[in-house]
Amino acid sequence: MSRSNLLRAILTALVVVLALPGAVLAAKPIAAFHDHFTDSFSGDICGIPVNINVVVTDNFFLYADDSFKDTSSAMQTFTNTDNGRSVVLSSAGNVQGTALIDEQAGTITFVTTYRGLPEKIQTARGAVLLRDAGVISFADTFDLQTGDFLGSEVTVKGPHPEADSGFVAFCQVITAALT
Repeated sequence: MSRSNLLRAILTALVVVLALPGAVLAAKPIAAFHDHFTDSFSGDICGIPVNINVVVTDNFFLYADDSFKDTSSAMQTFTNTDNGRSVVLSSAGNVQGTALIDEQAGTITFVTTYRGLPEKIQTARGAVLLRDAGVISFADTFDLQTGDFLGSEVTVKGPHPEADSGFVAFCQVITAALT
């Protein structure tokens, strides 16, 4: 792709990303959901048996055009059941999404944009191990007829080491901290 085409594609994606929040905020939601909960249970993370404590606050809005906005904060503490080591996974911010249908191309693209702190992993004592922050947007395109995945475009503003790693840094960091 030539430099001018790349710049045009980036600017177009930026305009779409910047336009979505205004459109979503201007409309009145057709459905709204609020929840706050805590929970504790046992499970497995990255192949490690853990006890999990969760605290979540969530505000979800659905709009007539099928777009959505979800503002939430979550904190999950994972404690290794074998050695007692813990890590805390937290997130805060909002997620907005919409579906764009291109009948001529026979595709549907789901655009999902995360703003804020999608992921922070730290030790129980507070040392930050991995932190994604800022804006990251995914445009995932599928064939309308077959449902086949056709491709994805990612737009990033801010440090997103998890995305930069191809989404493998999470288990690398968690495994190192818990074992």
